[in-house]
Amino acid sequence: MKKALAALLTCFMATTILATSVSAATDVMDPVQNPTTNPLWDVGTTRNKIVVISDLHLGVNDRISENKKNIPFLIDFINRVGQTKSIRELVIAGDFLDEWILPLNYPVSTDSQEYYKQCIANNKGVIDALKGLSNTGVKLVYVLGNHDMTLLEDTLKQVMPNITFVGKDGMGVYITGDNNEIAIEHGHRYDVFSAPDTVDNKSLTSNPLLPPGYFYARLGTSWFLQGMPIINKMIPELPLAPSKTNVDQYGAYIYNSFWYSSMNSFTNIERFDDKVFNLKNYGFDTKLSEADLYPVLQSDGTITTPALFKDFQRSWEQIQTNNGVRVHSSFIDAASALLNSDISYFAKQESIQYDGQGIQTVVFGHTHVPMAQTFSNGISVVNDGSWVDPSAVNRDLTRTFAVITTGKTDSYDLYQYKDDGTLSSLTVQLTLPAVNY
Repeated sequence: MKKALAALLTCFMATTILATSVSAATDVMDPVQNPTTNPLWDVGTTRNKIVVISDLHLGVNDRISENKKNIPFLIDFINRVGQTKSIRELVIAGDFLDEWILPLNYPVSTDSQEYYKQCIANNKGVIDALKGLSNTGVKLVYVLGNHDMTLLEDTLKQVMPNITFVGKDGMGVYITGDNNEIAIEHGHRYDVFSAPDTVDNKSLTSNPLLPPGYFYARLGTSWFLQGMPIINKMIPELPLAPSKTNVDQYGAYIYNSFWYSSMNSFTNIERFDDKVFNLKNYGFDTKLSEADLYPVLQSDGTITTPALFKDFQRSWEQIQTNNGVRVHSSFIDAASALLNSDISYFAKQESIQYDGQGIQTVVFGHTHVPMAQTFSNGISVVNDGSWVDPSAVNRDLTRTFAVITTGKTDSYDLYQYKDDGTLSSLTVQLTLPAVNY
């Protein structure tokens, strides 16, 4: 769903994908009627392969879940991972459960952990398959993402006691491989609209963590479920762009531009001034409107918001520090990358972050776009893609995953899990658009 929503804000770039059929151990014509426990491949028994999946986005109910059609394939895939003797670990690199893709009228629980328990109960088949890995010799790891940044280790371990849980304060990094040369994270800490934000909104919440992307997701979900109505909501016009030499206010203008595009695309039936965000979680106890979120030109000539993320462009330095980002990007660069759907920004930030740290390979998710690139510093950066249901926007490029082979020198592969249970090897150039955050 998010890819369909974000497509309205994205100018698509050229795409080059070479998909080559790879012989799997068996053909699975229908994973519901014909479940299999055969391995994904039969080559080798040395456990030197780390499989990374991410962005499963398991929902609290099927009406609003981004992952319904792919669930049987996901269960089948997990079962077959457990039977593949060369796989050492299965790492879920964020956005496993989804607390963001909810319509505005959804009665959000005051207890996020109770909400996650409902997500777990609604996806029992997937949970049972993951639990089964503990009996196969495959280690199961979970790394926090942005759509489940408040998920606690105890909540997940109540149903999957053997899972290794990586993360706190909304993010985590997992280091693995024979020589601790592989870093796996979700990737959202480089995303100015999705990084955990413990800096802003302290006057409104006792537990600041939510970034602007949460509100974007709620608005977009509502609009999609309402049938994507086209309504003139009288959103205030953008002010004239200030000079780029005025770094502070040009950053505020870029942030304003993001919300101007979003709110003129997600024209849900609720009015601009309606108190549509009934916040009872994340330390909030308030009702807020789109107007409270929208930056406007003030009488003193500055651009800021009335309530949420006031002077947001000034917080990015501290947000990056709080999230352990070693080499910071500017707010203008980070916000412009998102506004322009520039996937190269995320890959570059990953390579810069781990430069000189003994890391050979970085794997991340978040963008839903499978890609791989080796940078001049020798670090290979791989995005494993996503498992959300196919749509017109992602052109059926879903059910993708990465395989990292650890050893003296790492190697990586990208695959798609096909309808018949075979694997397609993907060679993906860095010209794919990032249309999901």
